[in-house]
Amino acid sequence: MKRLKSLVLLPLVLIALCGAAVAAPPATTVEEMGSGELLRRVTAAKGKVVIVNFFASWCPPCLEEIPGLISVRARYPEDKVALYGVSLDDNPRQLADFMSRTPFNYPVWKGKEELQRFFNVSSIPQLLVYDRQGKLVANHVGLVEADELGKFVDTLLGGK
Repeated sequence: MKRLKSLVLLPLVLIALCGAAVAAPPATTVEEMGSGELLRRVTAAKGKVVIVNFFASWCPPCLEEIPGLISVRARYPEDKVALYGVSLDDNPRQLADFMSRTPFNYPVWKGKEELQRFFNVSSIPQLLVYDRQGKLVANHVGLVEADELGKFVDTLLGGK
C-alpha cells in the first residue's frame, strides 16, 4: 500500500516540477503612465536628482542611449538619483518585446498620448533632468552620452 501511494504521488510531483521549470511568457503589456502620475513621481523624488528619458523601441539613437542610461542608473544610489523611462511606442507588443530583451534597471512605462503633449516631446530621445529641489534644469533633445550625463549629475549632487 505504501508503494502504491508513492507511485500515485510521483506523477504529481513530476508535473509540479516540470511546471516550475517552464519560464513564464514575457509580459505582453507595459503599464501606461500619464503626465499627472509622472509629475507625482518627480515631486515625490524631491531631494534626489531625477532623470526622465522619453524614447521608443524603434528609434536608433534611443537604442544607442539606453545602455548608457542603464550604466548611469547603476553608478548612483537610489537615494540620490531616480531614473524613469517613458516609451512613446505606438505598438504595445513591440514595446513589451523590446522590454523583455533589455536589462533595464530602472522603471519604464508606456506614456499616454497626453503625456507627450504635456511635456512638449516633439523628438526623441529627449531627456529631462530635475535637480534635488525638483526644478527642471535640463531638457535635452537627442542622444546624451553616459559620461556627459554622469558629470552633470555629479555637479547637481554637489560634486564627486
